[in-house]
Amino acid sequence: MTAISSGTSFYVPRTESALSNISKATTKRCNRLQPRMTQSEDVDRPSPSPFNKKLIIPIAALTSISATTIAAFTGRVPGPLMDATAPPFLVNLPFGVLFSGSFETYNPTLIYRDLAATVFSILAAILFVKACTYPVTVGKLEPRDSRKIIHTFSAPLFILVWPLFSNAYGARVFASIVPLMNAFRLYLAGTGSSGDNTSEGSTSDGSEIELAQAISRSGNAEEALGGPFVYVMVLLFFTFFCFTDSPVGIISIATMAVGDGLADLLGRRFGSTNKWPFNKNKSVAGSIAFVSGALAGSFGLISWLTGFGVMDPLDLSTADLVGRLLLISVVCAAVELIPAGDDNYSVPLSAAILSSYLLT
Repeated sequence: MTAISSGTSFYVPRTESALSNISKATTKRCNRLQPRMTQSEDVDRPSPSPFNKKLIIPIAALTSISATTIAAFTGRVPGPLMDATAPPFLVNLPFGVLFSGSFETYNPTLIYRDLAATVFSILAAILFVKACTYPVTVGKLEPRDSRKIIHTFSAPLFILVWPLFSNAYGARVFASIVPLMNAFRLYLAGTGSSGDNTSEGSTSDGSEIELAQAISRSGNAEEALGGPFVYVMVLLFFTFFCFTDSPVGIISIATMAVGDGLADLLGRRFGSTNKWPFNKNKSVAGSIAFVSGALAGSFGLISWLTGFGVMDPLDLSTADLVGRLLLISVVCAAVELIPAGDDNYSVPLSAAILSSYLLT
């Protein structure tokens, strides 16, 4: 078909195939333009800020410390013990002296001392855990080794700073904030996304994910709510209810941390040829490491606290004390061999019962 326009002739196709080709070309062009527009819109659209998630732990710590400090200044938390007038059986119970006893005023000097000790302990705990988890992220340390290093040393290192706290009975409330914050971190890590802090719905930031992956056996963040969480809750319990009142809490924590931790670390390296016949997951080498670690940890921490005067000396000779601690360690090592339950609570519970009977 020919058309005349301004003296010029040109050809205009009118066939169906030509129109179809024009339609397809137009569609392809639109498809190419659409992703570009979407990408541009995504760039311009502000992404959800992780600001609030990163502040969860600091806000929780600040809230706990502020609430405890206010309670101390307003007399809601007792100061140093003056006279325990409760019956002996009640006084010897964890925190039982509060049911009947008189206390001095929790003066500002003691409050500021406990406040400073709490802040220092929290920062030291963060640095220690970071030092153990970072090598995992760069492939220099296996997650299981990192888990057991934290398991073995975190609680004893925390007890080593207890002399920084005052002799006020309420100092244990300040000290309990440290394991409480660690428990909160583990909770956030275990309930967040499984290893990807960028996933939608995650409630934990990168540091909590890194922590969960480093202390889990398989790298699954949900494992943080298993043994590690039980461990921290046991530490919280004995810190709050026992603290430096008696050796019960110290022995229970040391047996759970040092004994069980060394049993796994050394048992995996030297126990492949000496497995127990009734529990192939445990070894004689691991049990020997358990007894040695629990004994050394318990005796060392008791000597440390009594040496600084923050715990009353036991009315026992050194040989008698070592003998009783050895018995406790051996029995708890046997409990650890039982292939049922979680030794993060069965071991400290056994240690608490035995030490209450043998040392108080």
